[in-house]
Amino acid sequence: MGRIANGVRTMLRDPVERRAYLARLKFLMSGTEGVQAWSLEYRSELTGRFLVPLERLSPASEQVIRCEPTCAAGSPLSHLYEQRFVYQLHDTITSTASGATLMCATPEPAFFIRESIAWPFESVLAHGLEIPNPNGVEERFTGPQVVFPTTRNYYHWLVEELPLVLRARQAVPTCGLLSFSTGITDRHRLVADHLGMQLTPAPLIVQLDGQVLPGRASDSFFVHPDDLSMLNDVGVSLSAASQPERASYPRLLYVSRSRSRRPLADEQQLEAFLSAAGFEVVHLEDTPWIEQIRLFQNARVIAGPHGAGLSTLVFARPGTIVIELTVGYMFNRCFEWISHVGGHRYLPIEADSQPGVVTPEDLGRAVLALSEHPIN
Repeated sequence: MGRIANGVRTMLRDPVERRAYLARLKFLMSGTEGVQAWSLEYRSELTGRFLVPLERLSPASEQVIRCEPTCAAGSPLSHLYEQRFVYQLHDTITSTASGATLMCATPEPAFFIRESIAWPFESVLAHGLEIPNPNGVEERFTGPQVVFPTTRNYYHWLVEELPLVLRARQAVPTCGLLSFSTGITDRHRLVADHLGMQLTPAPLIVQLDGQVLPGRASDSFFVHPDDLSMLNDVGVSLSAASQPERASYPRLLYVSRSRSRRPLADEQQLEAFLSAAGFEVVHLEDTPWIEQIRLFQNARVIAGPHGAGLSTLVFARPGTIVIELTVGYMFNRCFEWISHVGGHRYLPIEADSQPGVVTPEDLGRAVLALSEHPIN
């Protein structure tokens, strides 16, 4: 009941979350309203009325990555990354919040482009996906444009959406950025300024004469190696572009969730234990993004509960020890995968959110042991 109440409160105060909930409700009432979904790669092999005018740029080959059989999680992961392209399209309708796109430049009715989202089209209900309505277009833009989505979820923004901009800029250096006006954050502005790209606030549904669309596959929670490399490079250049706030940065870092909606039980006691042992406890929600990047770049050990803050591991140096405190009911293996692709040493600890099951001291000693830190 607590999670339902939190969801209702979030929907009432956050226009982005409210729109996602309304999209789910609309889907329950009317489905996809007859909109078909097609892959551009499938349609590229067709001719006649099914031909889709497009230009492919920046091809990335298919590849498979497997973690070592001896990985600490005890259940090795593997993932197939499909071949992907950056597409140049003409006459599209898109959501500037999610990047979900309809292709209009065909004789048949507009269809949904599967490569415009990171999840299967059928997951519209789970993600509150907005299917752009051709009758809801509020503005038209010319020239090459790429959508910089405005999701509130930091993991999806950093690991899935920021790479779209980096790929688009690499393929079409002159392209502009469009973002949903009410969802633009300081991070959007910082990235645009750093890359020298024009960021234009836009209404939710727009029509584009020229769209640069970095194709996405169903890789949500599996960061692409090329994307991680680009993110790491951007982190280095962002960090070097301004003066650090500190003379030195901690080598032992604990990423706290004690102020979040889903903290570990007795997390403040765990933080006190680790702080006494030499860890610096950080609350990323109170830390400027550039400083977050620097903290992760300089740490030798990064520990913390499963949560979006660990997404910043994309900026950590290879060889970093990553200790994730996992909780079963809200756990997936995305940070383990970032660690494998990024060359980190991933070490999970099973934690729990119920007091008395695992004590803060038990968790603290386990963190110290895995971080190769002396235990008092």
